[in-house]
Amino acid sequence: MNVNTRYFTYTKKLVLAVSVISMGVFLVASTPLFALFRPEFDTTLTPEHKTFVYEKIIEAFRRNGNLCDSKEGYCKRPETQHVDCGRVLRGDKAYLQTLTGPSRIPLISDPYLNMSCSAIKNRIHPDHLKFKPLKLGGIAFARIVYKDYEFLEKQLQVSYHPQNAFCYTVDEKSSDGFQQKIRRLQECLPNVVVLPATESYDSSGHNYSSAYYRCMKALIKTPGWSYLMLLQNHDVFTKSVYEMDRIFELLDGANDVSVTVETEGRRKKHLKWDPKSLKLFKNGKLLREEMKAISKLTGSKIEESVLNSGMNISSGYSQASMSRDAVDWMVNTADLTVFIDQWNQTDYGGDEQFLSSLQVNPEFGMPGHFTDECIRQKAPVNSVTRMTQWAFGDPNKCATKTVRNEICVFGIEDLRALAESTSMAFNKMIPSFDYSIVECTAELIYNRTFLGQVDKFLDEEFYKNRVYVQYHKHHKEPGYTINCTYDNGPWKYKNYL
Repeated sequence: MNVNTRYFTYTKKLVLAVSVISMGVFLVASTPLFALFRPEFDTTLTPEHKTFVYEKIIEAFRRNGNLCDSKEGYCKRPETQHVDCGRVLRGDKAYLQTLTGPSRIPLISDPYLNMSCSAIKNRIHPDHLKFKPLKLGGIAFARIVYKDYEFLEKQLQVSYHPQNAFCYTVDEKSSDGFQQKIRRLQECLPNVVVLPATESYDSSGHNYSSAYYRCMKALIKTPGWSYLMLLQNHDVFTKSVYEMDRIFELLDGANDVSVTVETEGRRKKHLKWDPKSLKLFKNGKLLREEMKAISKLTGSKIEESVLNSGMNISSGYSQASMSRDAVDWMVNTADLTVFIDQWNQTDYGGDEQFLSSLQVNPEFGMPGHFTDECIRQKAPVNSVTRMTQWAFGDPNKCATKTVRNEICVFGIEDLRALAESTSMAFNKMIPSFDYSIVECTAELIYNRTFLGQVDKFLDEEFYKNRVYVQYHKHHKEPGYTINCTYDNGPWKYKNYL
C-alpha cells in the first residue's frame, strides 16, 4: 500500500468516526437520553414455554370440558384455570413462585376466537349478570389501541356497564386482522365507537392528543356520562365500575390531571404559545365563569393581556380523567387544533403537555381546572387515573424485574399492590409476558362488581383531599390559600417489592 492509498484510507476512517460522533451528539441533544437505549421488548416464547402453556390448556379441558358453562363466579381462560388468585392476593410467596419464571403464563392468542355478535356480547356482558345504576350516569373511556385484541376485550368486559360509553382510536399501522376485530365491537355493542384508523401512533407520543380529541368529539354526542378517562393500549383497570363511579363523585367536577414543572426542550422555539397565536378561542370569546359573573355580560371578550400573554406550560401525562363539562369546553368552546398540532411537532413527549397545560391556566375558564401555584412551589401533583412505575435503568424497582421503555411491566407479583392501590388503572401489563395478572385482576373486579367482595375499602378521604379537588371546591372563597404539600396517602409501590 503506497502513501497516498494509506492517507486516503485513514482519511475515510477519520471522516466516518467524526460522522458517527456528530450523529451521536445530535441524537443526544434532540432526544431524551433514556429513549436512546431502549432494548426491544421481546416476548417470543421458547418452544418449551409454549408447550408448558398448551399443557395447562389441555389439563383444564380434561378437568372440565365445559369451562364456562357455569353461571357461578368468574371464568378464566383454560391456560389460567389452575391459578389461585386468592392465594396470591393473600400474599402466599411460596405459591407465587410457582407462577413466575418458566411457569409464568403468557397469552397465546386464539386463532379460532368466535367473533360473532352473540359470542362477543356473551363474553363482555352475559345475560345473567345484572347491573345497578351508576350514580353519576356513566363513565366514558377513550383508548388508543394497536394490538392484543383479546386483552382489550377483557378490559372492556371489566369496565362494562350499559350506561358507560367507549371510544377506540386505532393505529393505522396495526394489522388488518386486529382492525377487523376491534371494529366488531362497534358493530355488536351500542355504546362502543371505533374511529377510522387514519393516524399513526408511536412511543414518543405523536398524534396521541389528536386521537383523544377525536374521541372527545365523538363521545360528547353521547348523553349521560360524567367523566372521561383517557387510556393507552396496555392500561389495566384496578377498580370496579361502581368504585370508579364513587371516585368521580368524590372528585366533584375537578379534572384529574398530573401537573409538574415543564420538561425543558419540548417546545419548538420558533412557535408561539399565547392564546391569540394558538387561535385557542372560537371568535375570541371569553367563557370564564368568574369573569362572566363579574361583568354580567354573556360572551364578553377575553382581555387582550390574556390573549397576548404566553400561557403557563406544565408537563404531566396524556392519561387523565376529565369532567364532562371540561370535555364540552374543549370541543365546543375552545379550538385546540393549533395547540395540538404544535405539540405534535415535538420530538418526544409532546402529548404530556397537552392536558396539563390547559389545566394550569385558570384564566381560560376550562371547567374543573387547576392553577400553576403548585408548579411554582416545585410541588408536583399526581393524578389517580393511572399508576406507572418508572425503572430508569434499574429493573429492581419492578417486582417482575422486567422493563419496557423504562417502565415496569407488571406481572402476577403485582396483584396485591394493584388491589390495594388508590389508582384506577395500572400501566403496563403485556399479555404476551404474563396473562395471569390480567385474569386475576379481572376476577378481582368481577368479585367486587357482582359478588359484593370487599377486599379493600375505598379511602374516600384520600380522594376528597386531593389538592385539585380542594382547589376546585374552595378557590373562589375569599382568603383561600392552596396547600401544595398534601398527603399522597400511605400506598407506595416500593412497599410491595
